[in-house]
Amino acid sequence: MNEFSQMDVTIFHAGNITITLGSLVAALLVLTVGYWISRKARLVIQKVLAPRFKIDRSTAFALGTIAFYVIVIVTTMCALSILGFDISNLAIVAGALSVGIGLGLQSIANNFVSGLLLLFDSSIKVGDYVELGDGSRGFIEQIRVRSTIIRTNDDIEAIVPNSHFLSAPVINWTLSEASRRMHIPFGVAYGSDVDKVFDVINAMAFGLPDVKLDDPERMPRLWFTEMAESSLNFELIVWVKSPATMRPRGTTSIFLRAIHKTLVDNGFEIPFPQRDVHIRTVPDTLRTSTPPS
Repeated sequence: MNEFSQMDVTIFHAGNITITLGSLVAALLVLTVGYWISRKARLVIQKVLAPRFKIDRSTAFALGTIAFYVIVIVTTMCALSILGFDISNLAIVAGALSVGIGLGLQSIANNFVSGLLLLFDSSIKVGDYVELGDGSRGFIEQIRVRSTIIRTNDDIEAIVPNSHFLSAPVINWTLSEASRRMHIPFGVAYGSDVDKVFDVINAMAFGLPDVKLDDPERMPRLWFTEMAESSLNFELIVWVKSPATMRPRGTTSIFLRAIHKTLVDNGFEIPFPQRDVHIRTVPDTLRTSTPPS
C-alpha cells in the first residue's frame, strides 16, 4: 500500500489539473510505447506490406509516414488525457502553439506543413530525380518532418528544408516519365562537307546506348546551328532513357566520344580558334632600309 501511495504523490499543478507521479509515469509509458509502435508501423508498411501488395516506393513511404504521424498524435492525446487534460479543449494547445511560433518556430511549423503537403502531393516523391535552383541534382531519399534528404550522383546527402520545394522552382526530371532530350553540341572546320556530316552523325546516333528509338517523334536529329568564327557548329538532339537521364554528364561524355571518333574516322578536321592578322601600314621605325648596292 505504501508503494501505491507514493505513486499518488502530487508533483505539480497545471491550472486545475493535478499531476501525480503515477499519471506522469503512465503518460511517459504511453508516449514511449506509442512512438515505438509508430516506427514499427512505418517499417512494416514500407518493408512488408508494400512488396506484398506491389505498392510503389513513394506511395509506401507516404503511407508509412502518415501512419507514423497519426499514431504519434493519438498517443500524445492519450498521454495528455492520462495527465488529466481535457483534449476536447484546444485552447491550451492553441495557446502553446502560438507561444512557440511567436518565439521563432515559424520556420519549423512551415517545414512541417510543407512536408505533409509533399507527402499528399505527387509532384515530389521518394525516388524522383530532381534539380534545385542552384543546379544541384539528386534522388529524393526521404521526406522527413522538417527536411527532405537528396542524394546526389556523388553520393552526397543534401538536407533541404521542405518549404524550399513549395517556395522555389524545382525541376523534377522523372515526374511523368524518366526519358529526357539531350543536346550535344560539336563543330567541324570550315570546308567540311555538311551533307556528309549529317549522313555519318545521323547513322552513328542510332547506335548510341540508351537512346530511345521506339517513338517516331523522338528519333535522333542533327541541327546545323551556326557558322561561327572558326567552325561550323552542329547540335545532336537525342532522347535518352533511364538511367542515363540521371547521369547527364556521363551520358554526354559517352556521346561526345562517339561523335569525335566518327568525325576522325571520316576525315573531318576538328576546329580550333584561329585569327588572321592583316597589316595595312608599317611604322617607319620598323621599316628596314635597303642597303645601297
